Amino acid sequence: MTNYTKILICILTFMLICSGFPVLSHAETIQSSSEKAIVLSKNEELVPVLKEETANSGILTSIPNQSEVYVLHTGTSYTYISFTDPLTDEELTGYIQNSLISAPETAAPDSTDTKTAMLLNKEPLDSALEETRTPDETASSETKTKSKSLAAEQQTESEVTAEHEKVPSSSESETIKAPAPTMRGLVVQDSTDVYAQAEDNADVLKSYPEGSILKYASFNNDWYICKIYVSGAATTAFIKKDDVETLDSEQTNLTGIATNTLAVYSKATTNSKTLKSYAQGSVLKYRTFASGWYEATVYSSGAAVTGYIRTKDVENRVTPQESLNGVAPTKISVYAKASTSSKKLKSYASGTTLKYKTFASEWYEATVYISGVATKGYIKKSDMEEKGTTYYVYGAASLNIRTGAGTSYSIVTAVKKGQAVTLFETKGNWGRIETSSGITGWASLSYLTKTKPSQGLENRVIVIDAGHGGKDPGAYYIEKNLTLQTAKQLQTLLKKAGAKVIMTRSTDTYLTLAQRVVVSHNNKADAFVSLHYNSSSSSSAKGIETFYWATNVNEKTLAQYVQGEVVKQTGLSNRGVRTGNFHVIRENKKPAILIELGFLSNATERKKVSTETYQYKSAIGIYKGLEKYFD
Repeated sequence: MTNYTKILICILTFMLICSGFPVLSHAETIQSSSEKAIVLSKNEELVPVLKEETANSGILTSIPNQSEVYVLHTGTSYTYISFTDPLTDEELTGYIQNSLISAPETAAPDSTDTKTAMLLNKEPLDSALEETRTPDETASSETKTKSKSLAAEQQTESEVTAEHEKVPSSSESETIKAPAPTMRGLVVQDSTDVYAQAEDNADVLKSYPEGSILKYASFNNDWYICKIYVSGAATTAFIKKDDVETLDSEQTNLTGIATNTLAVYSKATTNSKTLKSYAQGSVLKYRTFASGWYEATVYSSGAAVTGYIRTKDVENRVTPQESLNGVAPTKISVYAKASTSSKKLKSYASGTTLKYKTFASEWYEATVYISGVATKGYIKKSDMEEKGTTYYVYGAASLNIRTGAGTSYSIVTAVKKGQAVTLFETKGNWGRIETSSGITGWASLSYLTKTKPSQGLENRVIVIDAGHGGKDPGAYYIEKNLTLQTAKQLQTLLKKAGAKVIMTRSTDTYLTLAQRVVVSHNNKADAFVSLHYNSSSSSSAKGIETFYWATNVNEKTLAQYVQGEVVKQTGLSNRGVRTGNFHVIRENKKPAILIELGFLSNATERKKVSTETYQYKSAIGIYKGLEKYFD
């Protein structure tokens, strides 16, 4: 080989080496990039995201082919990426093979997405993302010309008009672009489907599990509109309004106590991971979120994490808190938590006067000093006697008031049963009181109660259940009307006597038997009276009868009083009192009776019971029976 040939070969080799430098430089640029990238697979619809940077790693999740991701770090074989689901706001991080990442070029920023789209034979992804821009954002964009901004504004305005002025048909909904989300909602059922069109029979694009938080905007009376990603492309989709609970935009901060051992969940569903647990009596801070759920911030492994608490697992602190003074009737303890199983911070002897604040239904909040340090603690409400608390005399015809705390002291005066006194201080089983006439002295606590004794029907809670109603007309298609008319007559009489009257129905509406019982339980009824009119295959059957359920409280006595008085007032035949296997009295844990006020199958009796006079007389009878029962 000649010297000339050798020189030529060296020159060519040097040129080839130099030509490789830009390629290496470009490769380094990709590796250090934290810009957007596209997940690109030639064969798979879903691309696995790995937990670790190794081929033997488990799969964390899978994301659609052609999804947009952010490159956090590029290693030798794997790229560490983040991917955010736009509907749930959940950010995923993991590893994807380098060969499946198509990174944008940095040399020409304006053409990056266009070039990527050309590689995928699709529109630029950013053009789909513009669906969510508001008119103001479009107008202020510096990357668009004035004419393009105006066109974008006009397009957005026309979409809003279409949204509010008409309900699109199934074909029209395919071209509608989702506006920016204005609401957040919670999936409260097992799963919520997202549809391709605002129609029940449309294709389901995605499903989200219970506890997921979704973002959307209103579309029409029955549907929300949103944007999701399908195969990496922004897609307009629709959610049934009944399938999610829309969350309030403003949350209220709250403080409360754990009523039992409490779990904080990663999502608003008990099927999700438990982030942290708290003991009964723990005082917690949280905020309103959804019906059945509060939102809270907890610390897990040193990091602040958003979690969710069931509303039924906590009791909110009373607001505003009221400052009180009280006397310890016996030795009492101040606890570290609002639970008697928690640590005792301090104890006080009987007769000690303390200051504290209202906190929860069964607890006061107090500040005590431990080794000179002010410490917040909690006092069992039942352990304290408030200064100036009103009590009533009971259990005796009259109560002697003495000059000192004991029977050896002389009597100052006497207070009759049912009268009120004011308690200021206690000493053992004696309390220093003041009568309504201003006389002070000491009385036995055994004959004092905080509960005001009822006088007859006064303050009694009576639930009146007008049988049947709505689609259930009852016997002879008139029973529902007669029971309601009688119920209203009885309501008027009871209210005049000072009773608190609850009607299961006041109009021609239908209630299930279970719903009627719930009314009784929720209102803590002192008595439940279900009104009916009878029917028989025999046209000669006649009279009044009252039913009770034998295993529930003293209902037989109530039934006997009411039966006797109604028969006396109306003059109808007495069919007696008996047990009856009827849901409204069998399942009712409160004193409950069911009364049949005459036979509609008996022509003579039907004519009589249909009159206003009869209904008034029967109402008087029931009223007098209740009055006897409570006296």
